[in-house]
Amino acid sequence: MNNTIMKELPPDSISGVAVKPAASHTRVAAASSRLPSLDGWRAISILIVLGAHTMHTSGFPPEQADLFQRVFDGHLGVRFFFVISGFLITWLMLAEEQRTGTVDLKNFYLRRVLRILPVYLAFLGVLALLQNGTPFQQSGLAWLGNLTFTTNYINDSHSSNHLWSLAVEEQFYLVWPAVFVFLRPQIRWKLSAGILAGAVALAFFNRVAWSHPFADSTLVRGLFHKWSFFNNSDSLAIGCVAAIIMSRKPHTARSFVLDHPIATMLSGLMLVGLPAFLHSVTILPILLQKVCWALDFCCGRTLQSIGFVLLMLQSIHAPRWGLYRFLNGVVLTQIGILSYSIYIWQQLFCTKPQVFGLPNAWWISYPLWIVPALLVAAISYYGLERPLLHLRHRFR
Repeated sequence: MNNTIMKELPPDSISGVAVKPAASHTRVAAASSRLPSLDGWRAISILIVLGAHTMHTSGFPPEQADLFQRVFDGHLGVRFFFVISGFLITWLMLAEEQRTGTVDLKNFYLRRVLRILPVYLAFLGVLALLQNGTPFQQSGLAWLGNLTFTTNYINDSHSSNHLWSLAVEEQFYLVWPAVFVFLRPQIRWKLSAGILAGAVALAFFNRVAWSHPFADSTLVRGLFHKWSFFNNSDSLAIGCVAAIIMSRKPHTARSFVLDHPIATMLSGLMLVGLPAFLHSVTILPILLQKVCWALDFCCGRTLQSIGFVLLMLQSIHAPRWGLYRFLNGVVLTQIGILSYSIYIWQQLFCTKPQVFGLPNAWWISYPLWIVPALLVAAISYYGLERPLLHLRHRFR
């Protein structure tokens, strides 16, 4: 094993907290407030999303569109968020199950409500004020999607269509915790992994159905599309599987990502970048190009999620090694902490000013729109989210 990485963490420890060999890593989740590197990955994810949304801002130069499309894949950033969410929610439930023998679903949902709803409802309140005081209009259908966390299925408003990803997560929260309590993955971890593998297969089926000629039917178009829960279930499930493996087989997971550090990092990066490579292949005969595109369409997102899991697990175990040290720096950590607020509020500032009856203004136009977006997110976090953290801890 690389000597540098061996010095990162003592055996059977995570986040710098040592545990006895007989203890599971889930105990550390209870003792440590945050796993290392995850805030840094959240920061990378939200920066990718912001880069992608920049292309929709007023004054964005069209000649830069190709560069931004290559560098900032917004769907990739959201995919990272899904993997992190699946991993962290499962990790915390495993820790609670080990401490108490089960998961208190009532307290779980109270914590989710306190985490998600205050900022979410504040954002919708601002949209309501804008609809009543400016030319901005959002249809009743869009409001229905916003208020029922079904924006991934019903929405026609640019100013709130980014809430589709939060809707996917809320649908995940409705399903997985209940399944978790029934399965008890600490005991039936193979069955749990098998069910999660089914969720990965479901995403594959979604993409096949979406691309098939019979997808012209209203039912198929309504259920199986790129924003649907089914299309994104693989990223969430892969994160869940990673948490189960890291909890149930801590030595195996640790040695897998650390015994061959360079190979693991390169493998992760290659899998994350493979879809872009497959889609850009032009030197092959047209038939092979179509095969590459089909592989990218059906499996590319899944491969990216697997690659990201390799990088994420390695960065958790070796947060001070190589580029992972950058993930744990002050700036990225702070951006990661603010990432939920940033994601919620940024859409207002990358909407065309004319939608709100405004002339072009620097604070809602390219390139400085990002400044007020970050400022509002910081105010939201420190003024609304952070005061509720202590209340959330009461339900842990």
